[in-house]
Amino acid sequence: MRIVNLRRMKKINKSKHIPFYFYRIPSPASMTVEASLVLPIFLFAMLIIAYTGMLIRTQDEVKNTMTRIVNEASAEVGAGLEKTAASALYYRGKLELYMGGTGLSTSLLGSSFLEKNDEIDMIVSYSVRLPFNLFGIINPRFKERVHSRAFVGVDKRETSKQDDMIVYITDTGRVYHMDKNCTYLKPSVSQITFDDIELKRNRSGGKYKACARCAKGVAVGGGSFVWITNYGDRYHTNRACTEITRSIKEVKLSEVGSRTPCSKCGYLH
Repeated sequence: MRIVNLRRMKKINKSKHIPFYFYRIPSPASMTVEASLVLPIFLFAMLIIAYTGMLIRTQDEVKNTMTRIVNEASAEVGAGLEKTAASALYYRGKLELYMGGTGLSTSLLGSSFLEKNDEIDMIVSYSVRLPFNLFGIINPRFKERVHSRAFVGVDKRETSKQDDMIVYITDTGRVYHMDKNCTYLKPSVSQITFDDIELKRNRSGGKYKACARCAKGVAVGGGSFVWITNYGDRYHTNRACTEITRSIKEVKLSEVGSRTPCSKCGYLH
């Protein structure tokens, strides 16, 4: 064990101007005091880190649970149980079932279920109780939100979409058209002499017959003019015949009545 000569050390300190405490030997008591000051700070910092991780994990659990509940509610709507999925009690019961062991105090304030456009907007507010006062906060509150549209079935949505689709009809027509510029809806009219009617063919290769509206029972002379269309199968003695001069209307598909789709444009969509 090394023995320090204090008198000698003092002389050296005076000659070299070195502080005496530079050579002081640390005592166990001083180390104990330092440890007693640093250890609580260290433990408190580790405690904050641990509880921060706990809060993040709790947020993930709440979010995943809400997503599961909303997906199940959407499936309920698809199965025809809209009334069940529109009740707040349904979501409250699901929360208690899936998160009953967490001890969280939850609220559905601000949520809406199937109020418009088959949408489920689930908002959960909850508080987490801490075992200590963190910067004046004992029970920090959080809010999570999951928004989705309920599954009401592909057939139901497609039917609703089709019913609102705009189609085109005429007053005397027996079909509806998807394309406003369909050649059956706006035929290309040509004027020819009646003598040439036997030689003419439409785009499908068919012959022209007398129009039941304007040429039925009408005696047509050899040099008389008649009117035909590229895709039609009738000749017309009156250029203003409603079969070739049509008033086009825009209506919803649900309003076409007994009309069938046009064979040319009715199956485009």
